[in-house]
Amino acid sequence: MLKRTSLLFILISLVLYTNQLQSTQAAIPAIAPGIHLSINGENVKTDYEAYIVTATQTAYVPIRFVTEGLGGTVSWDKVKQQVTIHSNDQQEIVLTMGSNVAYLNGEMKVLSNAPQITTPRAMVPVRFVSEVLGATVDATKSSDGILNVNITMGK
Repeated sequence: MLKRTSLLFILISLVLYTNQLQSTQAAIPAIAPGIHLSINGENVKTDYEAYIVTATQTAYVPIRFVTEGLGGTVSWDKVKQQVTIHSNDQQEIVLTMGSNVAYLNGEMKVLSNAPQITTPRAMVPVRFVSEVLGATVDATKSSDGILNVNITMGK
């Protein structure tokens, strides 16, 4: 009986350890730098490097870069881990770090990729925020593997 209980305990511990290991590995995104950014055709530099999460092929940029570059404003709620964006045309976007749910003028929207804080900056999927603010995003990969992202205001 003791042998059986010990074997069961070891088996359960192994399963729990394996699940914990898998979830830890999944939480660390594989990222790739190498993004050139431009707004309305003019190259811009961010205060923190944009990156691509390779698993989803999603380009992330600092929230202030894309919002202020398109004429909007950003506020940060540290306690809630939320950013609120106000655009020139009175749109309000509320994003919570790590959540795939955003609110556009109070209406819930589901994002394919959540905003992140994996750096000292709040990073957001460039396409979602840019398009909500009224811009178009054109992303092309050059022959040297660099992703060129141009955000153009006014469709």
